Amino acid sequence: MKERKLIRFLNNLSTPKENREVMDWLKKNGSENDFLDLLEKDWQSGKPANVSQSRQQQLLDQIHKATLKNDEGHNREAVFYQLLKFGKVAATFLLLLFSVYFLYELGFSTKGEPTLAEVSPTKIEKSTAAGEKLRLLLPDKSEVVVNSLSTITFYSDFGASNREITLEGEAFFSVAPDKEKPFIVKTGAVITTALGTAFNAYSRAEGIKISLTEGRVNVAKDAQVISLFPGEMASEQPDMASSLTKEKFDPVQITLWKEGKIRFQSKPFREILESLEDWYGVRFETEAFDNRKVTGLFNNESLEDLLTGLSFSLGFEYQINQKNVLIKF
Repeated sequence: MKERKLIRFLNNLSTPKENREVMDWLKKNGSENDFLDLLEKDWQSGKPANVSQSRQQQLLDQIHKATLKNDEGHNREAVFYQLLKFGKVAATFLLLLFSVYFLYELGFSTKGEPTLAEVSPTKIEKSTAAGEKLRLLLPDKSEVVVNSLSTITFYSDFGASNREITLEGEAFFSVAPDKEKPFIVKTGAVITTALGTAFNAYSRAEGIKISLTEGRVNVAKDAQVISLFPGEMASEQPDMASSLTKEKFDPVQITLWKEGKIRFQSKPFREILESLEDWYGVRFETEAFDNRKVTGLFNNESLEDLLTGLSFSLGFEYQINQKNVLIKF
């Protein structure tokens, strides 16, 4: 963490994004030691970074309130004010030290009083289990449909200062237009930027795929940037992690999942069962395996109805026992 960013934070001059970065950094293991090392270096230079006089008083008042919460706090406060007598350099050093020490506590202090927490947005995480889907309306009026076994993460100031989302899994985004705040989706090292559009984002072990259905987006990884038009998909494969590739795709096939539909196009039966495990939240057991390829479309079918249809085609029997399904050929 850069010293300049910390000083801006203590002076209430940092942006909401910088506030989040500082608060997240302070929660990490080892951040206290890193901060003390930074202060020690600053102390030895003889020119500690300046914190405005008004901000010093505000921090002192907040620290005073925080230390009144317990007897140990009284001792810290007494030592603090005694050491302030040793001069401006020591005062600045200790002010920074105690400010950061109480930073997290002050963020959750008395209601109704302006605190550092009010400029430190909180992290919001939404996850889906196997067989579950989630539809969200974001604060900026954008819509997200989250597929099963997926997680999206954003901050409480979404739409106010930025529109950034981190995705693990799969989700479909219908983005509300806003020329001032680009809509950004982070999937691993791949970053997708849009102003107002609709696209499907997929990020799992098999790779990352950004499929555009409406509008236009830019997909970037490191220095490489690909512009997509409707019907185009940018992919990053595990064995091609150094670059992005662009290709055409079938929009209907890619987005069927959010309508509750499953389509298999010449897909091996083993892979079909893997997809059904995620879709219905079950686990399949097979005594023997027929890996013939299957083509078919299933529209909001129950698991039993779907297996009945497949069993006629492939010649197997099945038994459903809660979350376990036994397949016998």
